[in-house]
Amino acid sequence: MVSRFQAALLATFAALLTPAAARSDTVDVYAAGSLRGVMLALAPKALAVGITLQPSFGGSGELRDRIDRGAKPDLLLSADMTSPRGLADGGRTVVPAIAFARNRLCLVARRALDLTPETFVSRLLRPDVRIKTSKPIADPSGDYAMAMFDLIDAARPGAGKALRAKADAQMAASAPATTPGQNATAALFAAQRIDVAVTYCSASADLARAAPGLTSIAVPAAFDPKPVFGIALLTAKPAALRLALLLLSDAGQAALSSAGLIPLADGGRP
Repeated sequence: MVSRFQAALLATFAALLTPAAARSDTVDVYAAGSLRGVMLALAPKALAVGITLQPSFGGSGELRDRIDRGAKPDLLLSADMTSPRGLADGGRTVVPAIAFARNRLCLVARRALDLTPETFVSRLLRPDVRIKTSKPIADPSGDYAMAMFDLIDAARPGAGKALRAKADAQMAASAPATTPGQNATAALFAAQRIDVAVTYCSASADLARAAPGLTSIAVPAAFDPKPVFGIALLTAKPAALRLALLLLSDAGQAALSSAGLIPLADGGRP
């Protein structure tokens, strides 16, 4: 079954298919799930320079594990620098790991919680508030959430342990059934299973719209681990090299910005 994203991507290629584009080279991209919007925004820019994207999505840690077990994509676009650096250290890349974008952490929460930058720690620590994070290692979003808890703990000793326990309890629970195309985290909100989700700011608006009564706030800078996204270039294939350069170009950085990420030129500032 073709997903809505895949259908949109195929429609983009069909609309832009020219004789030059028809001779384009396909680049097999393993991309973090949080980069779906980036791939959609980047596709026409890539096609214009003779590159057809063939993306596969998943958690960055899971994708790295697939590469370690023998998968051979042309490059990995990771939501962290850990996986690209690990592949580089293992001699799997043709150049060192490259940072290509930044992000921020946001909290999507029930509006009734009245979450603000000033009150969010005390609200998160309330016994009745249930917190959802991604699974660390498999998905860097989970690692960034744990890093946020550590930063909170440095300011409020003991808080980090309590927040980790809340997140662990949610990760151990079974997931509710979802309808076709439904966001899994939105399903948890709809099922009244969670009250707050820690996510990338680039994804927070879509999540807040996916279920009624939700709002989002950016995590204050003092508690934000400031996510950095990285490239592992796994082949010297010319089209893969061109794609990496495109991501770092003004056009590529504009595509990142349109998808809610923070271009490197902005120094990580939203």
